[in-house]
Amino acid sequence: MKPGEPDDEPIRLVTVDEANRLLPRMRRLLSQLQDARRQLLEVQQKLAERYHGGPRANGHASPKSERARLTMSSEDAQSQISAAVAAIRELGGELKDPERGMVDFRTERDGRVVYLCWLMEEPRVVYWHEIDAGYRGRQRLED
Repeated sequence: MKPGEPDDEPIRLVTVDEANRLLPRMRRLLSQLQDARRQLLEVQQKLAERYHGGPRANGHASPKSERARLTMSSEDAQSQISAAVAAIRELGGELKDPERGMVDFRTERDGRVVYLCWLMEEPRVVYWHEIDAGYRGRQRLED
């Protein structure tokens, strides 16, 4: 963000316990997001193959109704993706990697804002990192 620009939304800080309570909903949202991404990629591939110079069955173009159906399917998947990302954000998460199911939560640690870092495969939040450190800077939380 540049100086003078308004904040999009206030920074929401989440405790480790709060983040852990959110994980069942986060898992569902990430699963929906990943399903919608797969659907979108499949539809985009079909559209590219059939309508943008890719191979066509018997050398004939597919009917317009199929193109309309694929386009609607693409729009539906994009809408599902947007809704899942918005829901993750509303819960206080920041989507970092949809493919891996990585979400960060802002929290306060030693008087500064840092990220709690969670992967969908992890049973609970057990890592944190500095805001500018990224995944490679993950450190284990003290138990």
